[in-house]
Amino acid sequence: MNEEYSNYIIIKIIIKIFEMKMEPIGFTKERASETLENHDIDVLIASTPVNVFYLTGLPTLHVAPNPILYVLYNQYPSLALVRRDGEESLITWMVYQSVDKFSWVKDVNGIISPKGALSELSDKIEEWGLSEKKIGYESLMPSYQSEYLRKKFRKATFINGDQALLDMRLIKSEEEVKRIKKSTEISEKAIEAMIDAIHDGITDNELLRIARRTIIDEGAEGWDHLTLGIGSSDPEAPGIGTQMKPGDITRLDIGTIWRGYVSDVSREVVIGKIPEGAEEVMELTIKVQEYCVDNIKPGVNMKELFNDANKFHKSLTKRGRCIITGHSIGLECEEIHLFSPMKKLDRAFEENMVLDIEVWQYFKDQGLIGIEDCYRITKSGCERLSSLDKNFYVK
Repeated sequence: MNEEYSNYIIIKIIIKIFEMKMEPIGFTKERASETLENHDIDVLIASTPVNVFYLTGLPTLHVAPNPILYVLYNQYPSLALVRRDGEESLITWMVYQSVDKFSWVKDVNGIISPKGALSELSDKIEEWGLSEKKIGYESLMPSYQSEYLRKKFRKATFINGDQALLDMRLIKSEEEVKRIKKSTEISEKAIEAMIDAIHDGITDNELLRIARRTIIDEGAEGWDHLTLGIGSSDPEAPGIGTQMKPGDITRLDIGTIWRGYVSDVSREVVIGKIPEGAEEVMELTIKVQEYCVDNIKPGVNMKELFNDANKFHKSLTKRGRCIITGHSIGLECEEIHLFSPMKKLDRAFEENMVLDIEVWQYFKDQGLIGIEDCYRITKSGCERLSSLDKNFYVK
């Protein structure tokens, strides 16, 4: 290789390095600007790890390859600011030298203490000329930060920015959908591995170990939730050694985290004979879920859909109370309930929202039985992201 050619290769490599840049995962300046305009916010400050990650790509989540920014958050808080025009600024730990490998934000300010974070935060607000404008921040912002802002900028108007951040996150990019779909695939593999291993006498601890091992072996960073109920045991608190026996309806409800994004899939399995009446209840919950799927489209009102789904359930049976829930899913398993017995949003579904639709009903001494799957809203309806058979699995 001659010297001239070697220099050419070196120059090409240098150009390639400079051309490389991090692209936003779900955040867009356009939607941020539109959202802040709708909420009449001049600058929005994200302080929780999940929203800092969304706005900047900085690996602040607890499942990062090295979750050091999450672990040391109390000492070196990371803060993200987004202006009404969509421009961003990032404040983070000075020692973390790899910001440019993860974040697309160019305006980065390093700090070595909480006091330094507050100083950088107020300096940026003043630099942008927003000290007497409308400042939005999260309700979960640490009190020392929010109190500092209120004392420092007494002429500013302070606004709860939670809904603005949720509104940005509700519409998913193609990359976000890809990550949720991959997460869903891994959750389903974990469920299948658990089902394959089930036998009379297997314990919840053994099933949890199988789920964890499968999730990690399949390349996920970790799990969001491992909900597991055997018979009448509490599915929210497994791991106490409960043994599975014939006739127990066992609920396997798994949420995997893949590149920061979560899934939520639930299936039920029985050893031997399915308890009498359980199949009818399962068929009922599947029909209600599929009613929701068939009727959710862009423009359909969430509250009205929920009311119609309950009417549909009542048209099928006069017995039992059905619990119908649709929650947005993405960086968190339940970003917000779009419709449920606890909350019903009076707004329309939009294209590229991703939601988990779950339907449950109490059954004798077995607790809740039912179904849940992830869906993406398309121009014409719902695309199912999960693929497992919806009926009981029998061993």
